[in-house]
Amino acid sequence: MTSKTQLQSKIQELETQLKEFKSQLNNYQEVTLETAKVGDVLGDGSIVLQKSNGLALLVAPASTEVEATWSKEFPEVFQKLKEQGFNPSQWFIPTKEQLQLAYNVIPSRFHGGVDATYYWSSTENNCTSAWAVDFGIGSPYGNSKAATCCVRAFRCVTY
Repeated sequence: MTSKTQLQSKIQELETQLKEFKSQLNNYQEVTLETAKVGDVLGDGSIVLQKSNGLALLVAPASTEVEATWSKEFPEVFQKLKEQGFNPSQWFIPTKEQLQLAYNVIPSRFHGGVDATYYWSSTENNCTSAWAVDFGIGSPYGNSKAATCCVRAFRCVTY
């Protein structure tokens, strides 16, 4: 059985922890687009990929990522964005160059540190293939449009 002294000691420990948490909360400043650096995650889960001259390139949150075969529209991606409260008309499927930038600048934030995954770009290779980027090595490759790869939307905003 726990003694009264032990309980009082535990209460003091918890009160000290509570004060520390309150202090951290008071000092907490949410990352905004204006204060964010490349690689920072914004309040909505978007990741800052690039900032320059008042423009920022953002990657949609990982929770909006889908697996799909290649298409010009990728409706699954935009439906998922809508379901999560985003305005789909503000987003686009990145080019292979933008995906390579994501691999080079924020690979662990973008990809989440899981096993190598291939991401579709909006860039067609020919009538039967399109460019995907291998996030295991960062290289683009022409893949059959019938193949399933991950898809993640980007958007450009002013700040």
